[in-house]
Amino acid sequence: MRTTAGAVIIGGGVMGASIAYHLSEKGFTDVVLLERKHLAAEGTGHSGALVRQHYSQDPIVKMAVRSVQIFEEFEDRTGRTGVFNQTGWIKIGSIDMRAEMERLIERHKPLGVKADLLTIDELEELIPGINTDGIGSALIEHGGGHADPVATTEGFADVARSRGIEIIEGVSATGISTTANRVSEVTTSDGAISTEIIVNAAGPWSPEVARWVGVELPIKVTREQDLILESDDATPRPEYPVSDGLDRIYWRPDRTRLLAGDGHPKENEFVDPDNYKNTHDAKFEHELMTRLKHRIPGFADHARVIGGYASLYDVTPDWHPILGRVDGIDGYINCNGWSGHGFKLGPSVGELIAEDIVDGTSSSIDISSLGLDRFEKGALLAGSYAGNQA
Repeated sequence: MRTTAGAVIIGGGVMGASIAYHLSEKGFTDVVLLERKHLAAEGTGHSGALVRQHYSQDPIVKMAVRSVQIFEEFEDRTGRTGVFNQTGWIKIGSIDMRAEMERLIERHKPLGVKADLLTIDELEELIPGINTDGIGSALIEHGGGHADPVATTEGFADVARSRGIEIIEGVSATGISTTANRVSEVTTSDGAISTEIIVNAAGPWSPEVARWVGVELPIKVTREQDLILESDDATPRPEYPVSDGLDRIYWRPDRTRLLAGDGHPKENEFVDPDNYKNTHDAKFEHELMTRLKHRIPGFADHARVIGGYASLYDVTPDWHPILGRVDGIDGYINCNGWSGHGFKLGPSVGELIAEDIVDGTSSSIDISSLGLDRFEKGALLAGSYAGNQA
């Protein structure tokens, strides 16, 4: 392990790997990425991995649009095939959500998002066997889809590593030293690394890392559950990833299976990231299957649960991330608080953080509204829908 580095990235999920990759694109390779387990071990590897651009705040929309572009180029960039499935993404909602869907579709057009409202007949054609009772709005975003979260992370990391960036798995960051209000060293379970730049991309562990430099992040950690379904029946599995704001569920194809999870609004389960149950609950399975059987009975009535898990979100008070530098601590950069949105935004966020490190500012997208100082200023960001529907 290097004992000095131009920058140290703490966290080996999609954010850390993407930052490393984009730094290598800029020729900045004096970098160490630290991951205490293995790449994509936590939230990234358990992500629902839906890819969409339908967001409320323009900086997030712009990140999502750029991420789709990078996903479209992923094979050329990394040599990995079949990582991004650009099937389109469908959102389902109530009649009360229709006006906001229409407004966002129009607002997103100048930003490069192609989406259309769906009639009930069109929705039934795209999702055979869907129960349309109660559905008052739906849209399809043509550039969206779903991706393999582990392959995405490993693809970025492999290229960064091949260009000279040191990616270390199985080594924990244990502290940060500062000198004259500037970061100067990261201590690890395998020694120390002198550096002038540290990126906190530690997900649910970001508050702990931030406290090493005297920064308090308003992040809470929630436990989120997913099921894996399979069916031998001839009835086709849904082929589109769907965010169903009416029934508070989402699903996406996963090879021959369907991954499904719970959406918002709901009561959050706050946990200690070092001590939580990482398997799904029987009650959750029953409740989610009840909702799936109501909405997509053609598949769910014949499906069986073959697995499930629980993972973690790092949630901020306004469900939007914390990005950028912090006044008073030179060289420290936040990249956390993703509130369940991180994977789909990771490809572009890595580019933005790399711009900050190399050029001194994130120039391609204005992310000033996403800084930590917004909480002190009372400038929280609003979402068009509940919770992490954003």
